[in-house]
Amino acid sequence: MPDLFKKTRSAIVELVSPGDRVLVAVSGGIDSLALLYLLEQFSKELGYELFVAHLNHLARGKESDEDARFVEKEADKLSLPFFIEEVDIAKKKSHLKASFQESARILRYRFLEKILLSIKGNKIAVGHTADDQVETILMN
Repeated sequence: MPDLFKKTRSAIVELVSPGDRVLVAVSGGIDSLALLYLLEQFSKELGYELFVAHLNHLARGKESDEDARFVEKEADKLSLPFFIEEVDIAKKKSHLKASFQESARILRYRFLEKILLSIKGNKIAVGHTADDQVETILMN
């Protein structure tokens, strides 16, 4: 097993337990897709279940819709349950009294928490890029 996979497996073992139900937030970007595929790679061996969620922010017109279809196809390729919601962040941000980015984050986590409850899940996995650093968070 290549070193990257060994390190990834070790990190997953520390964060995810057998029987966990993990909701993976997938934007369609490389970071969240890598996270999804790495988690899927070890899911059977380590005994946890995966679910895929995508929030379409409707911010980029056709591109946003294409991202949503792409993520759905990726979930389907892996035979994973897929959840999607559309939210017009531009319209909602005034109610939240926050910037577009902050509003998107708030609404994304509300969506993820709602889906987590509906699947009786116990973990959310999110792939981020911020200032050229990749950060993966598993929240209890």
